[in-house]
Amino acid sequence: MKTQTKPLVVKEGRTELSTDNRTFIYPALGPGNYEQVREQIDAAGLQRPTMADTADLVHTAFHSDDKYSQEIRDIVKDRRLWAFERNLYVPKGVYIYPEPDNGRPLNESELVERLEASDPSVRFVHFGFEIGEMRPMQLAKNDYVIALAGEEGADKLAEVADQFERKPYLWSFKSVNEPTTRVSALNSGWVFDRRLSVYGDYLGDYRDGRAFGVRSAREK
Repeated sequence: MKTQTKPLVVKEGRTELSTDNRTFIYPALGPGNYEQVREQIDAAGLQRPTMADTADLVHTAFHSDDKYSQEIRDIVKDRRLWAFERNLYVPKGVYIYPEPDNGRPLNESELVERLEASDPSVRFVHFGFEIGEMRPMQLAKNDYVIALAGEEGADKLAEVADQFERKPYLWSFKSVNEPTTRVSALNSGWVFDRRLSVYGDYLGDYRDGRAFGVRSAREK
């Protein structure tokens, strides 16, 4: 009598890119629009990078000299890195929160409920923060950028921005008349002569975006 044997399970090595805070899996997923790259990350069983994660990765790459760091710098300069943060703009300001598992944008009442429950993943910033061109130090102190990337992430973005000839640029809204949902990304704003650009107002339809999935915290 023959025994039942399962097919051979093969697990080959993978390349991991580790910063002080995170471990990212190489190569980058994409190119594709926001939804497509999100689906690729989920299918790979990885965590979606937030803007804080993306700032950490890019900052390390701009201070390292190896082929992987060069590839990350090239993506920032020639395409864009998606950061999986949703931005819900309402007349009084903007709610920022991680991409939901089901991909469905949250409405204001859901976000208010989470804020009132002290959910640290949900942030709110009142309108009045500076947008457009600014000095790197202004970027680091910008209320929206801090809410998006955290204080450490904002500092790291400013340090990266300081390596470009032109001042960084923050893309967002000054005001809205009705709820408007957008997504986040990072690139060098190549159309504007090579400067770091932080985006919080993308529709997510650009098809040249990429992202490095983050190793799950459950993995050893």
